[in-house]
Amino acid sequence: MSEYSKDYSIDEIMTVLMSREVRNDDVMIVGVATPMVWAAFTLAKLTHAPDAIYHYIMGNTFVGEPRQVSLLYLEMNTARAYRFQDSVECTLESLPSDKLTTIEFFRPAQIDQYGNTNNICIGEWEKPKIRLPGAAGILDFSMFYARGSFLYTPRHDTRTFVPSEKLDFISGVGFPDGKPSICGGSGPQCVITNLAYLDFDKKAKCMKLGSLHPGVELETLKDSTGFELIIPDKLTETEPPTISEISLLRERVDPLNIRKLEVLVSKERKKLLDKIIDIEIRRENKYPKLLI
Repeated sequence: MSEYSKDYSIDEIMTVLMSREVRNDDVMIVGVATPMVWAAFTLAKLTHAPDAIYHYIMGNTFVGEPRQVSLLYLEMNTARAYRFQDSVECTLESLPSDKLTTIEFFRPAQIDQYGNTNNICIGEWEKPKIRLPGAAGILDFSMFYARGSFLYTPRHDTRTFVPSEKLDFISGVGFPDGKPSICGGSGPQCVITNLAYLDFDKKAKCMKLGSLHPGVELETLKDSTGFELIIPDKLTETEPPTISEISLLRERVDPLNIRKLEVLVSKERKKLLDKIIDIEIRRENKYPKLLI
């Protein structure tokens, strides 16, 4: 039986939980500016999903080799690609292959109780307060993917978790009004946050508590969510990272702590960013380290 670690950070428990969602026959889509996802997929590749394949949006390539997480040289990770994709992402789910069961994690700006997400703007469309990055491939994975959509956010608060009537825009489809997608996708499967692991009730299609992370109180979770979560009668604590998972993550997968850029803010984030850039620029071999 694996021994659990008592020494881990928020980014590490979230990364480990995301890695555990990966299956051995998955195509793991690595998006842009999501180092926590890259680290999670690489950890999965080194532990329980050795046959899973990466699909890098950067370069639109399929890659089988797990490499160390990099900030400056993401494109070089696709240098030994064995297949280039020249089509819309949803094609991955349409090809007649039992290999292409696609998993992708997305970090939304807003999410409602049905798993609908917003990554377009905050405020009115005509005159928004904040312009967000946009939808990109979110429409595909939220509406078409047989594996459904997987979500995460390192900041579980009432600005992110909002009721449907306060969702400023729908750019990712969950279960509209509690109904499945008309396009055949399986819908949102889980939301991994700094407070809890959340999934969706099979009948009501509403978000419910799966497990609370160690040390998190139920009232803290409720106060940090802008709508009423379905709470099970028996509360479950999230299974912590194992010593082995933490060791792999820190020493091999992401020794530069690039994943932490998604959690840190302000001066702490800038300090880490400067450090990572300095280390990577000084490296003679710019290719991310091969891990197998």
